Amino acid sequence: MLNLAIKKMKVIGVITLFFIVNTIIIYFANGTSSVFTFLFFIPITYAAWGFGARGGLIVGLISGLIIGPFMPLDVSQQLLQPMFNWVLRVVFFSVYGYGMGSFIFQLERRAEYDSLMGIPNRKFFYNFLTKELQKQKKYNTKSFYIILVNIDDFKNINDSIGHIAADLLLIDIKSRIKRRLSKQDLLARWSGDEFSIIIYRPNIEQLTVVCESIVRTLREPFDINDQQFFINASIGVSSSCDAHESNEILVKEAETAMRYVKERGKNGYKFYTEEMNRNSLQEKLLEANLHKALETGQLELYYQPKIECKENKIYGVEALVRWRKPEEGLIAPGVFIPVAEKTGLIIPIGNWVLKTACQQVQKWKSVGVTDLCISVNVSAIQIQSDDFVRTVSAIIKEAKIEPQLIELEITESSIMENSIENIMKLNELKDIGVRISLDDFGKGYSSLNYLKMLPIDTLKVDKSFIQNIEYDPREKVITEAIIQMSKALGLTVLAEGIENETQFHLLKELNCDAMQGFYFSRPLPIEEIDLKLFPRECY
Repeated sequence: MLNLAIKKMKVIGVITLFFIVNTIIIYFANGTSSVFTFLFFIPITYAAWGFGARGGLIVGLISGLIIGPFMPLDVSQQLLQPMFNWVLRVVFFSVYGYGMGSFIFQLERRAEYDSLMGIPNRKFFYNFLTKELQKQKKYNTKSFYIILVNIDDFKNINDSIGHIAADLLLIDIKSRIKRRLSKQDLLARWSGDEFSIIIYRPNIEQLTVVCESIVRTLREPFDINDQQFFINASIGVSSSCDAHESNEILVKEAETAMRYVKERGKNGYKFYTEEMNRNSLQEKLLEANLHKALETGQLELYYQPKIECKENKIYGVEALVRWRKPEEGLIAPGVFIPVAEKTGLIIPIGNWVLKTACQQVQKWKSVGVTDLCISVNVSAIQIQSDDFVRTVSAIIKEAKIEPQLIELEITESSIMENSIENIMKLNELKDIGVRISLDDFGKGYSSLNYLKMLPIDTLKVDKSFIQNIEYDPREKVITEAIIQMSKALGLTVLAEGIENETQFHLLKELNCDAMQGFYFSRPLPIEEIDLKLFPRECY
């Protein structure tokens, strides 16, 4: 859009200045030389257009020298001395050429430079990259590399400190990156929280040193408005040595490498490999198949019992989604859930899970099981969607069941982003009777402040504390402390991952309220879980 505006302004400038120049000439020369003057005005404008202020100045100077002697003498003698008119012509056209060139240069610079950073933007980067690839192909010059630097979780930083402070932080980030580059390297702003680099190094070893130094320098604290901030970055690198035909392919490979880092924990760098591209293609295929699975009814729910310790009976179940692919059988959730979250499919899948679970509650009610609560896992993406509360409420209302028979399981990490807004949404659901459970407690941030703020009913102790509880006294002490703290807060405590009788009895001694794990039952299809519900003893 800015390029189009520049072109329009150039045309408008040519027309406008034509009238200005000719008006001046008509005034001084009674119109007799205006057409002749215009013939010189055109090359001045286009010299300024193509070569900037210097080109406009030179051509304007030459034009003034040439056109000066042709000033009509009779008019000149009445107004000004002929020699002064000549000088006037030279000065006028020189100043015009220089001014026009400067004006166009500033417009073009604004189109290709980031105003905040003072460095090239994506458009300039793409154009420069195209020229470098053409030069490499034509003259067989040395290869170079593309580096994409993405600031991890910058949206959270921006939301927490505000746009002004975030801009100052970005400027500091730019400065630190630039200090790690040589003068011949090109640093550009790729997008809001991303930087792109064209870097020239003779070998991978030297390039690795640069990448590691960028990662290290960005890990050091930033001081903004007397506050310290810590950031991390995900960095992807691609090489021009593979004789790429287009800049888009080279950039895409760097983006693929950068995403590879993000998906595997962030905070690091990777060089692009073909294996990454194959993984990306596999994910695209998996995404397409997952769309089909949702549309054709290939998803189903399995149910794992939750045991109330005092009476040793099933008081609820956790609904777990499974994908039964016709050609391959059951697909593990660890394979398709990450893809669903990345592509946004987790929202329709999550809605299907909740709707199916509510329908199952209604079926159990119709045969006399009226107090069995179903837990459903909810992802951060679902919670952050604008219509999350409205969707959950509508599904429960449509199933005609009591809201307290549905429990939403959230993780600690799922509420960290936009935490205040997410907590407000959970409070709305809590107000209508929906139960809230905090899953995997101790695995993530474990912030006691969040524990105090969250409207939860149940705290699920992560299985990492349970798996060695009979051998490690420290894990027993930690688990006991969690149980006591939860009870003091009025929460129900459920221990996950119970695998043997020793763990079961030990947790009962610690006054744990409820348990779940393979010791009682693996997740079961609906036909098998029904058999366990009548009677509802756990074993």
